[in-house]
Amino acid sequence: MNITTRFIVVCERAFTAAVTNNLNLINIFTQIHAVSFPFTHPQFALVVNFDITEAGSHLLHVRILGPDGNQVAKSELPVNIVAGPPSSDDFGRASNWQVIANYEHFAFGAPGTYTFALTLDDTPLGERALQVVPVAGQRQPGIA
Repeated sequence: MNITTRFIVVCERAFTAAVTNNLNLINIFTQIHAVSFPFTHPQFALVVNFDITEAGSHLLHVRILGPDGNQVAKSELPVNIVAGPPSSDDFGRASNWQVIANYEHFAFGAPGTYTFALTLDDTPLGERALQVVPVAGQRQPGIA
C-alpha cells in the first residue's frame, strides 16, 4: 500500500460539497488563545488529505498528545477506500481521499503544544501541531 499525505490541517469547520465533493475549509488555524485553563474549545475539525493505492476498509487512528507528550485523547475512524475512476493504466494508480474528524467541547488542560498524530492502519500519515497560548497579561500559577 502506497500513501502520500497531501496535508493535515486544523480548522473551525470543514465539509464537502454535495455534488462536486470539493473540500471546504473554514478558518484554518495553528494557534488558540485562552484566558484560563482548563480551556474548552467549542468546535474544530481535523482534516487529512492523502493519496492511496489500496482500496478497501481501513482505520484512521488519531492520537492527541499534550504539551508533556502524554496522550490526552484518541479516536479511530473507519475509512472505506473505493477504487478510483477506471483507466488504462489503473495498476498501482493512487486515488485522492480526505477525512474530516470533528471535535466538540474539547478541553485543553494546560498551555503548550498539542500534537495530532495520524496513522492509517499501521502507516503513519503525519502530525499537526496546535499551539494553545495563554492570553497576554494573564498570570500563570508558579510564575512570578
